[in-house]
Amino acid sequence: MRRQGAKKLYNLLVVDDEEIAVRGIVQGIDWSDLPLGNIMTAYDVEEAKEVFQSSKVHILLSDIDMPDNNGIELLRWVKEFSPETETVFLTGHADFVYAQQALQLDSFDYLLKPIDHQHIKATLLKAIDKIKAEEQQREFHQTYEYYYQQWNKQLPILTERFWQDAMNLRIPLGAAQLESAYSLYNIPLTADDRVQLILISVEEWNEALNSRDEEIMTYAVKNAGEEIILKQLKGQVIQEASGVLFAIVYAPSEEDRRMIADNCRLFIDMCKSYLRCEISCYVGEPVDVRDINNAVQRLTSLERNYLSRGGSVIWQSEFKEESASFAYQPSFQDWGQLLESGKSQELLLRIEASFERMEKGGVDAFLLDGYYHGLVYMVYDVLQKKSISMKEVYGDADWRDSGSIVKSIQRMREWAVPFARKAADYINEHSKSVSSFTQKAIRFIEEHISEDLNREDIARHVYLNPAYLSRLFKKETGLSITDYILEARIAKVKPLLESTGLKISDIAMAVGYDNFSHFTKMFKKSTGLTPFEYRRKYQRIG
Repeated sequence: MRRQGAKKLYNLLVVDDEEIAVRGIVQGIDWSDLPLGNIMTAYDVEEAKEVFQSSKVHILLSDIDMPDNNGIELLRWVKEFSPETETVFLTGHADFVYAQQALQLDSFDYLLKPIDHQHIKATLLKAIDKIKAEEQQREFHQTYEYYYQQWNKQLPILTERFWQDAMNLRIPLGAAQLESAYSLYNIPLTADDRVQLILISVEEWNEALNSRDEEIMTYAVKNAGEEIILKQLKGQVIQEASGVLFAIVYAPSEEDRRMIADNCRLFIDMCKSYLRCEISCYVGEPVDVRDINNAVQRLTSLERNYLSRGGSVIWQSEFKEESASFAYQPSFQDWGQLLESGKSQELLLRIEASFERMEKGGVDAFLLDGYYHGLVYMVYDVLQKKSISMKEVYGDADWRDSGSIVKSIQRMREWAVPFARKAADYINEHSKSVSSFTQKAIRFIEEHISEDLNREDIARHVYLNPAYLSRLFKKETGLSITDYILEARIAKVKPLLESTGLKISDIAMAVGYDNFSHFTKMFKKSTGLTPFEYRRKYQRIG
């Protein structure tokens, strides 16, 4: 790329078999006011070709009638060898056949001798302007092509972000917005097409992994899902903000159901054999994209409460009775977790979405009353866990009287959104604690630190699906359960090494390590020192 502001010069080749004609053009015309760099000469076609092969020629000013090969033959060769060169013919022959051939070969102009020098210069200046315009157009296309390739490289990431935003109601999902997004991200859907979600639940890693290793292996599971679950199906596998993997099948047909089942079973077997993990696939029902948040909540709720054998394909349709009233009776437990973890914006969006579904489907006073009490109890329960009273948040406001609230969806909406927002704002301002599930899991780990702890025992204690607990625990503590157990054990070991004379093997046993070499390895992984080196450092042992 040339320097900003530098003036580009163009090379001119003059071809004529008469030396006096060449000299008259090169020396007889004042070229100083044209942006010309080199003015080169040739006296026949073969010599002209040699110039082309050794130098860049922007403009060819050539006679037509020359011995052996004429200017028309030279133009044919130039169009193949240097198609960006502009050719101007200067000849004393007013032969229409020559002129016709020159035009057919797309020469820039055809001038008859004798001709005024200023006319020649004006013609060459027009040719230079055309060359400049074409160069700018090529540069634009090269720039566009570069960024188009960069865009295509980023397209899977951008598409994943779109689906994440859609799932969490962070973007509007009207027909016009969907059509625009589908076009932008090259998603083969229309606004009226449905999608089918498959929640990929990583239930257990068959190898001990730290947080970084889990992220890497989760990425491997995601890629395998793209290749196997979506084989012969259009769609994408994405990782939702909470860490959950979802396969999204675009516009599924009735015939796709068997293919989804077969692909999921193959995927589960492959993950067990090659990626060393136990997987279950929770298959949702086809939904309108505008209802995708609802679909995510249903599958997440199904995964959380499904405590039967893992390594299975679980169909949401088999649990229809349980979820039939979901649109009007939201998962207040999920909402409570959002409120508890400070995700107020997502909570409020879900509350707004629930009212849109109610307005679309219609509800009676009985269901509105249930909605009211469910929302109040959810807020009350979360505040109680955080040792906050309702009066602290709402003062003397009488939120117990639901009589006027449940008379219409609109009145309920006008009450519910500010009610939830007030609790969320108060919690975000006064509390930073984790959810009750994580608190219970942490207490269980601390109380059983000397035992052989595993994720399944902890999940059983808090009545959650192990995969769901793992994601929740990591989201709220920043550590995987495995890493948290390690850090908790090391925290108990350090003071014993620093201030007691207990045998290191006995200390290892006291925090649940039967294998001394494994204990040494884990301790060094955490502290950078072996237990003996750590004790020597703090007790100044010689």
